[in-house]
Amino acid sequence: MIRKTDRYIVRQVLVTALYAVLILSVVLVLGNLFKEINKILVERGAPISFLGIFIAKLLPVSLVYTIPWGFLAAVLLTFGRLSSDQEITSFRSAGMSLYRIAAPVLILGFALSIFCLWLNATVSPRSKGELKVMLYEVFKEDPLRLLDPGVVQSRMKGQRIYIESRNPDDSLIGFHAYQVSSEDRNAPPLGYIYAEEVAPLKVDNEAQRLDLRLSGVWAESFDKDGTMQPAFPKKVEPWVLPLEATKSRRLKPNRLDNEEIRQLLANPPEGMLQEKLDEFDFERFRRVSFSMAPLALAFVGIPLGLSARRKETSSGAGMSLVLAFAYFLFFTIADEIQGSNLLLSKAALWLPNLACLALGIFLFQRATKRA
Repeated sequence: MIRKTDRYIVRQVLVTALYAVLILSVVLVLGNLFKEINKILVERGAPISFLGIFIAKLLPVSLVYTIPWGFLAAVLLTFGRLSSDQEITSFRSAGMSLYRIAAPVLILGFALSIFCLWLNATVSPRSKGELKVMLYEVFKEDPLRLLDPGVVQSRMKGQRIYIESRNPDDSLIGFHAYQVSSEDRNAPPLGYIYAEEVAPLKVDNEAQRLDLRLSGVWAESFDKDGTMQPAFPKKVEPWVLPLEATKSRRLKPNRLDNEEIRQLLANPPEGMLQEKLDEFDFERFRRVSFSMAPLALAFVGIPLGLSARRKETSSGAGMSLVLAFAYFLFFTIADEIQGSNLLLSKAALWLPNLACLALGIFLFQRATKRA
């Protein structure tokens, strides 16, 4: 039976969490927006309306992190206030144990974990994949903007391109293009071509290609045995640059939802290495573990909030920052060791949750003895 005290505590935590998640989400989204706005609008000439799409697609990705952090801050602040105002003492005098007082908040944390699992496993990866495709489609309308000077371009199928500079008439200076294997990213290049100057000839949207005229060309190709065959043509016209996005680029773990990953692992593409399959398996496992963050952090946040006994919001915000940093650090470490041992890295993914559970139980018991 839900008591008035349960509704009261849940309402206090939920309202504070909503404000915290809103503030954190705005900060993260605006931070990413300011980081990318010059690249999107100025360097690549995307329309201003694309910013709205960028924000809408980025919001679910930010919620994956801001919901656990905001919920933790809300738990610390709410229980710190309840403790300092002696409301916890009143509840205890009415016969409620600390576990009973915390129960509705832990249930709320479990519900938020299920919501985070839905975001992690479905919404967030789809948003990332759709954003990349939409960004590519916008830039493909003006293919020359795909060829930004000073950066290695890898959006074109089977190509890695680097351009030294661009003239005002859109001709390119210092054109370096590597033909690479679409199956093995670590394989050596199949060929290399350098041109002193490149001029655009024609864009064929139906055929998904861009025709270029290359001047002052140096070319290299490699036989199956690795022997290099050089060539010195003065001019190449046309040199075809495919505009279609390579399928292998779309097969990235963070851009596939869990159901798509499950289907991929059940029927792996021909030629995909086991190391790559392990990355998909690890990503699916990581999402489930990371989604338990609201519940795991609540186990620690409730007794810490009770022991704080302060009204200052700075203490709750400071503790939430330290706890969230420590929690997320475990996942970063697990990501780093993923390539060396898949089983060990999977086990490491659950260490933060188990550590929060053990620490929370210990703190609850200590708080109960003190009470």
